[in-house]
Amino acid sequence: MKNIIYHIIDFFTFKQIKYLRIFDKLDKLSIDELTLFQLNKLKNNLKIYSWDDFYKLPITTKKDLPERPNAGREYHQHETSGSTGEPRVIWVPKETWYRKDAIFTRSWNRMGRKPSDKVFRLMAGEPEYAWYDRWRNVFPSNYRKIDEDTINQFLKIKPKFIHGPGGAIRQLCEKLISKGHLDILSKVNIEWCSESANGHKERLEKFVNSFHQQYGLAELPTVGSPDGEGNCRVVMEQGIVEILDDDGNKVKEGEEGYIVVTDFNNTVTPIIRYKCGDRGKIKKYKNKDGLEYYIIYDIIGRGVDFYDGPEVKKPIGWSIVSPISHILGDVISKWRVEVDPKNKKVILYVKFINEASNFDQLKDYGSWIKENYGLDTDYKILEEEKYDIYFKNKLVKVI
Repeated sequence: MKNIIYHIIDFFTFKQIKYLRIFDKLDKLSIDELTLFQLNKLKNNLKIYSWDDFYKLPITTKKDLPERPNAGREYHQHETSGSTGEPRVIWVPKETWYRKDAIFTRSWNRMGRKPSDKVFRLMAGEPEYAWYDRWRNVFPSNYRKIDEDTINQFLKIKPKFIHGPGGAIRQLCEKLISKGHLDILSKVNIEWCSESANGHKERLEKFVNSFHQQYGLAELPTVGSPDGEGNCRVVMEQGIVEILDDDGNKVKEGEEGYIVVTDFNNTVTPIIRYKCGDRGKIKKYKNKDGLEYYIIYDIIGRGVDFYDGPEVKKPIGWSIVSPISHILGDVISKWRVEVDPKNKKVILYVKFINEASNFDQLKDYGSWIKENYGLDTDYKILEEEKYDIYFKNKLVKVI
């Protein structure tokens, strides 16, 4: 009965089941068939009529994105968390937003989820659609305040899956480990999103049933999702993924380069040959059923250190990142955070958007840090020629 009610509610709201059925058909297509599908999307949505025309287009970055949405379609607006270190407002067609959630559901299914299995989903802010999620056995929770209530909710639900930003997953799992709930955690399957799992996977995979990684951007949701065999499968039906060298040339399969993406579904904020700053590799992979597809791997991208010690009110992790764009998105263009727990200090390195911006506009963030973590905040100018070498793709570095 619950499943029937969910189908009825979904039909009149998010239409996730519709997209899951579409994805089920696309999942069975070959690489060549999906490449033709991509070209048809380029023609119909972006008026790009051949691959030659596509590859002649320039590489774009955040500075090339429009400052306002294109008119003519109903869209959804959201602020990125600044996970690349550069906060932005992005607009996407509403159907793209619903498609994104269906991709998450498909990844859980690939990871072995049954309809009765419960998913604990960590989200930024208080969940808006918990009433809908409960009908599909998804239990959303605000990752900005992982506290005793969160742990009690988790223990009551006993989910088999955790989905959300990596740092939030790490914080939740560490609390469960410290409280001795290893029996429940051992049955959990993790889908790690939004940041590099380097260091975190090695820590957590010995405590959980399985550990899977998704790769995506706020600008182009879900570039790669778990295939159920330990890989991150490129979502060709969502967009185009290229791996390019420093000069913008395609690298050989299996070689490292910059990740460049195109969203052929988004005509509201066109994302075309977009260089996000992350690096990685791509190659063909044949699964146990004999289907060949591309996987993306060895991704070098946004990392957030984790720290939980007596100097801080609550653990340092992803939660220290999420408010930055909401408070500072109109003030700064780039940022990095350094945390010095022993000296009870946070240093926020920033590059201002323009000369009218100043450090006084950052005080709200400092007040938030003091209230939530018990640390003082200093502010410094981000020197671009030095920060990549020092931070090494870390958004939050604990020293």
